[in-house]
Amino acid sequence: MHTSDIVFSARQHIDRLMRRVVLLMFGAGVMSVLAIWHMEVADGTIDPFNRFGYPAMVLVFSASFAALWRYPSTLAHVRWIGFVSVTAVLLLELWDQMRVASPLLANYNALTVFNWLPLCYAIAFFILGTRQALLAAGIILAFLAGCALVRGGAAVAYAAQDRSLLVNTLISHAVLVVCLTGMLWLKHVVAMQGEQATRLNLLAATDPLTGLANRRLTLEHLDQIAREGRLDARPVVMICDLDHFKHINDGWGHAMGDQVLVAVANALRASTRDADTVARWGGEEFLIVLPATHDLDAAELAERLRARVEALQVADRHQCPVPVTVSIGIAPLAAGETGASWLKRADEALYRAKNEGRNCCRLAEAPER
Repeated sequence: MHTSDIVFSARQHIDRLMRRVVLLMFGAGVMSVLAIWHMEVADGTIDPFNRFGYPAMVLVFSASFAALWRYPSTLAHVRWIGFVSVTAVLLLELWDQMRVASPLLANYNALTVFNWLPLCYAIAFFILGTRQALLAAGIILAFLAGCALVRGGAAVAYAAQDRSLLVNTLISHAVLVVCLTGMLWLKHVVAMQGEQATRLNLLAATDPLTGLANRRLTLEHLDQIAREGRLDARPVVMICDLDHFKHINDGWGHAMGDQVLVAVANALRASTRDADTVARWGGEEFLIVLPATHDLDAAELAERLRARVEALQVADRHQCPVPVTVSIGIAPLAAGETGASWLKRADEALYRAKNEGRNCCRLAEAPER
C-alpha cells in the first residue's frame, strides 16, 4: 500500500452523472424520432425517403454515440467535425421548415428538429470544452431566436402560435444550457475540492521528510491485516532501525541526519514491491509490511535491505563518507495475533539484533501459547 492509493473519486462521480444525463437525453431523442416515424407511417403521410431515413438516422446516431461513449479519446480529433455536421444538418432542416406555409405544431419534421437539438447541447457539453460548448449553444440559441422573430412571413395565419412555440422552445433550451453549464461548474468545483482533500489526506498520511507512509496510516494497515488473519498469505512485518544515528546527528549535524534518512527511505522503497508498505515509523526507525511472502523470502529480503543500506554512498560537504548501517527485526504474523502483539515481536527481534552487534537481521520467535 502506498500513499498514492488515497484517491478522491468525486470527479469520477460527476463524470458518471453527466454521462447518465447525456444518455437520458439521447434516449429521449431516439424515442421521439421513432414515435414520429411511427405516426407518419400510421397516418400515411410519410414519404419514401423518410420511411427508411428515420430508422437509418437512429442507427447511425446510436452507433456513433456508442463509439463516442466507449472510445472517447479515439474520437477526440473528429469531435468538432461530428458536432458541427450534425448541428448544421438540424439547423438547415429547421430553416427549411420555417419556409413551409403550415403550422409548426402540425409539422413533424420541425418537431423532430426541436427534439434533437437538446441532444446537440448535451453532446457539446460532453465532448467539447466549456467555452466551446457555450459558444456552440449560443449559436444554436441565437438561430432559434432568429426563427422566432421571422416566423410568420410565409404563414401569416399561424404566425402567433408558431412564434409562441418557438419562444417556448427557446426558453426550454436556454434552461437546459444553464443546467448543463451548472453541471460543468459543479464538476469543476467538486474536482477542485477533491484535489484539495486528496492533498490534505496525503499530508495527513505521509511523512513530510521522506514522503513515506506515516505511523498512523501504517497502524491502520497493520490492524486490518491482523484482523483478516490470512495466514496462507503469510504477512510479515519488519522494523528497521539505523545504527548509531545519534552519532550522525551529533557529528555531522541534523541536516546530514535528514539526508541519511531520505537516502535510506529511497533505498528501502526501491528494494520492495508495489504491494509492500514502507513507512517512517519514528525518528530513525522504518517499518516495512509485506502482505504476502514466505519466511525465507522475508529473511532474504531483509538481508538485501541491510546490505543495500550499508552500501549507501552518503558523504558530507568535504566528501567524507558517512557510515550508515541498519538493524532489522522480522516477525511473520501468527494465528490469532493482534496488530499490537505482532509489532511487539518484531520490536523484540530488533532489540536482539541491536544486542548482538547491530548491522544484522533477526527473526522473531513464535508467540507463546
